[in-house]
Amino acid sequence: MLSRIAGYCLGVILGAAALCAAPADAAEVSFGASAATDYVWRGVSQSDENPAIFVTGQVSHKGFYAGAGAENVDFLGIDTEYDLWAGWAGEVAGVSVDVGVVRYGYVDAPAGTDLDTVDFKLGVSDTLGPATLGAVAMYTPDYFATENPSIYGEVNLAFAVAEKWTLSGAVGRQEIDPDSASYTHWRLGAAYAVNDNVTLTLNYHDTDAHAAGKVFDSRVVVGFRVKL
Repeated sequence: MLSRIAGYCLGVILGAAALCAAPADAAEVSFGASAATDYVWRGVSQSDENPAIFVTGQVSHKGFYAGAGAENVDFLGIDTEYDLWAGWAGEVAGVSVDVGVVRYGYVDAPAGTDLDTVDFKLGVSDTLGPATLGAVAMYTPDYFATENPSIYGEVNLAFAVAEKWTLSGAVGRQEIDPDSASYTHWRLGAAYAVNDNVTLTLNYHDTDAHAAGKVFDSRVVVGFRVKL
């Protein structure tokens, strides 16, 4: 599993390295890695409540960006997810805007499951003193393992309480057809910046869909992020 994740991200690294040969102002290349006691996506455990790692590579130029990442999952016999994304991020009328598209893919997914899917994203945020308030909307024309569209919306808040400490929270709603599968989730978290490149994280996740299975239950996740 780890070798697969490394293999997918090696491709991203090699592509980004090729761009580094261009003039210094041509593009910015960044890499990252993170690990956590669980991989939680929109309130739901994707790693069956087991530890997970995530590695990424991204190229940015004049607001435009493209990247890829991979992480371990654990469902339907699948152990590797890969993500591809691209978009534009910048400021419009004094507000930070992020418009993009994300593709989620799964290695060795069972035949006929049709899990691979695409999200179209619009995010906005604004900084008010030590606080950053944001909102994001995602539209999926073909939701995971279905032929139905879905809409996801989230509002989030981050507050810098000290030089190295940040508190954050979010509430999101996943609308799925049929509506009986829709659910709401929320998160409360804290982050500590060890230095400019390493951040420790602690998050509490919960949903209103515990009856749907243990992966929807409340959980505390400890992790860290590294900028490479």
